[in-house]
Amino acid sequence: MKKILYTILGLTLFVSCNREAILEEVTWGDKVAPQFEVSTAKDTYKIGEKVTFTIDGDAGMLDFWSGEVGNDYEYRERRFMPAPDEILMQLKIRHQYKDTRTASTFQVLVSTDFDGDRSSFEQVDAATWTDITDRLGAFNDATQTNTEKINITDLREEGKPLYVAFKYVFDPDRGTGTGSWPQIQNVWIEAVTDDGNSFFLNGDLTSDFPRYAAVSVHKNPIRSLNRYYDPDQSSNILVIQPNATATVDGVSYTTTTYTEEYFVSVPYHVGETELEPDKPIILTNHSRPTIATFSYTFTQPGVYKVKFIGTDPSVKEHKETIKELEITVTE
Repeated sequence: MKKILYTILGLTLFVSCNREAILEEVTWGDKVAPQFEVSTAKDTYKIGEKVTFTIDGDAGMLDFWSGEVGNDYEYRERRFMPAPDEILMQLKIRHQYKDTRTASTFQVLVSTDFDGDRSSFEQVDAATWTDITDRLGAFNDATQTNTEKINITDLREEGKPLYVAFKYVFDPDRGTGTGSWPQIQNVWIEAVTDDGNSFFLNGDLTSDFPRYAAVSVHKNPIRSLNRYYDPDQSSNILVIQPNATATVDGVSYTTTTYTEEYFVSVPYHVGETELEPDKPIILTNHSRPTIATFSYTFTQPGVYKVKFIGTDPSVKEHKETIKELEITVTE
């Protein structure tokens, strides 16, 4: 019985050792870096236009880097963004009825001392705000239009973030009509370093601004938390509207009552800022070994150094192949 047991044990060890050898030969043997190519139909696209990348060959484990902030290969190990040399700002906005409904006013404001609850009217109103509305130029009444790109570097205060606010006031004694309708699609805050690099520090209008309406007591809440989806622009738009006569939770609101409200942004960190390393979009892994195409849409104009990193997934060594394309995105 002991001889039989020893024989079985010996066979088990033999098979085990040979299986490890086979695995080592397949997984750890001499490897060449992944062999693949990436191409696009053209190298210039418009904002919102789909960019389709064609991938030929076997890229192994494939990562995508768009070149945008948060997804830039050059900053895969970065921890700090240097203090920018300039702070630029631009809006995409439509100000409907601005010339005919003059009982309301709309302002774009900047603060460096706000540090409170963005949904508290009292806390927001107590902050020091600088009016930059005139710097942005005239707002279009008929369509969504980009404003001028303005320099707000002079408003920066060392060690403090910038906040952007939209303030809307309806005063029935001031003018005519029931109030205009400002409609904001995008806010761009661009930090430009002295070596020419730029970073967009964007507040998300889709999910952020509309959650934090700071309103005075007589504002109809149905009219303050307002946004809609514009299928032509493929985006959500913050719509600031005057009161509608209604009763909400037992409280009556009218179109003839003085009201104020703010929509305040996230803090924009415009000094030296500690950041997490940029991360790639993972396109293939063990459960999805290959893809033939990948589509991506850029939302900001610029020239992007797009990189596809193919990695040999062996255990002992990770040989990489990097394919870079330059994609230009225009308005």
